[in-house]
Parts: sequence; C-alpha cells; structure tokens
Amino acid sequence: MKKSTKLYFTADIHGSQKCFYKFINAGKFYGVNVLIMGGDITGKAIIFIEKDKNGNYNCTYMGNHYKFQSISEVDEFVKLVKINGYYPYIAEKGEIETYLKNDKAMNELFIKLMSKTISEWMEIAENRLKNTGIRCFIMIGNDDPPVIKNIINQSSYVIDPEDKVIAIDDYHDMISIGLSNPTPWHTPRECSEEELTEKIDKLMTEISNPNTSILCAHVPPYGTGLDDAPKLTDSLQVISKFGQVQFSPAGSTAVLNAIKKYQYLLSLHGHIHEVHAIKKIGKTVCINPGSDYGEGVLHGVVVVLDKNRLLSYQLVSG
Repeated sequence: MKKSTKLYFTADIHGSQKCFYKFINAGKFYGVNVLIMGGDITGKAIIFIEKDKNGNYNCTYMGNHYKFQSISEVDEFVKLVKINGYYPYIAEKGEIETYLKNDKAMNELFIKLMSKTISEWMEIAENRLKNTGIRCFIMIGNDDPPVIKNIINQSSYVIDPEDKVIAIDDYHDMISIGLSNPTPWHTPRECSEEELTEKIDKLMTEISNPNTSILCAHVPPYGTGLDDAPKLTDSLQVISKFGQVQFSPAGSTAVLNAIKKYQYLLSLHGHIHEVHAIKKIGKTVCINPGSDYGEGVLHGVVVVLDKNRLLSYQLVSG
C-alpha cells in the first residue's frame, strides 16, 4: 500500500446530473484513491412536459413557460432540467391532472424517476471507474427515500458505507451515518439525537483506534459554524434583517458530542449548503464543503491521509 491515501469528498448534489459527472471525474482530475459522496443525492421535484393535441410540447419551469415543436428541442431542454437536479417527465394531454389529483400516484412516479436516475448513475460510476483502482462510496442522506439504498447496494462497484465500518486503507477506518436530527422539513430520514448517538457509539465499538478513524456524518456538528443555516419562521419563510438573511445553527448535538468523545482524525459533513468551511474540534479536522448544485457547481474537499495524521486538506470547486 502507498504510504498516503488521497480522497475526495462531496455531498448534497440533489439530483444534479452535471454534479454527478463532476464527482466521478474528480477521481482522475485530483488523482485520488477514494471518492466519497456524503448524502442527499436525489432531486426534489418532477418537471412535467405536456404533449398537446397538435404535437407540441409545453412546460412551465422556473416561472417561465416553454413551448417546443420538436422532440429534439425537448431533448435539449431535458438535459438542462437534469443539470439542475429535477426529473423531467413527458406526459400526454390530461395525464398531469391525474397525477396532481392523486398524491399516491405522484409519489410513485417521483420514486420511479428517481430510482431510474440513480440506477443509471451507478452504471456510469462502474463503467468509468472499474479499471482505475479508484474506490467509490455513495451514501444517502436525510432527503433521500430509503428505497435508494437498495439501488446503490445492487451495484457491483459502488459501495454504500452507511452503518458500516469501512477500511479506507491499512490505517484508517471510516464510519458513516446518513440520517439527520429532526428538521423543519420533516424529510424521509430523520431521527432523534439519542438515536444518532446510539448508532455512532455502536459503530465505534468496532474501531480499535478512534484517533486515526474518519467520521462521515451527513449532518454537521451543532454550533460549530459548519451548520449555519438560514433562520426560518414557523411557516418556513427565511428571516431577514435589514436586507440580510439571518442564520442559526442547525446541526447535530450527537455528532458534536461524538467528535469531542472520540477525537477522530477527520470528520466529513454536508446537509447545510450555505457553508464552505473547515473547523477544528480538539484534534479533529471537521469539514463541510457546502453545495451549489443548482448552479451545476460541485464543491468538495481533497484530503491526503498519512499513517497517523492528515498531510493536507483543501476545499475545491469545479
């Protein structure tokens, strides 16, 4: 084994195909041994494109109305929608109304489109990485439906690291937690701080040397600056003062306490998009690279691990 291991970490691409391609390409671009995606990989909405009786296609997207006269125009538009992390769906006349009136059918369609995309991504990852020697770990986060885990686990190349102890190399083990503490959004994968503590402590019983280990926790530690999110009203509106958005901590006390207790060599986080920062808690270097997936920009961090220390760590964007 090489003396040092180089890894690339990112999170929160929320369905952006452009960001996923950049994640896969980051392996070769940065010359890393390991790629890690730390959760929230799925998109947030379906964009309907309706075919009318004249054979034209109509769509409302980002507040604008679009009309296309050919399927080739639609194909170009679909690429744009996928870049921004949405799921395009071409519907026949009247089909959209059916979905809008049936929440169950709408959710089933959403899961179907989401699952299809993730399956395609797993194939892309394998095809591009299988002969490179680059290991690829992809974990789901709090925003991702649990069914997505099954799709990742079907991959013969990509590894889902959640709730496991993974040997990154001969000297560094990694534990991964994709759940978050409760949020105002009531997302699919939330739990109490107590449950987060139990999950972390259980995994740590399998770690012989915490000081050389890595914590990959989707949610960042509470009150550290890695978790500063816009303040919200009870109706989930962003609070501003004198024209400036107000921020408050939204991270996990369980994750914070675990870092203080175990003093990992490194902790990697996502969840809060607005933060692009590195913080030291005791001896642990804690990193949240942030996210601008909607712009097609991928934020990440490149870390070089030596036997008992971090040789370097640098926030990168592309």
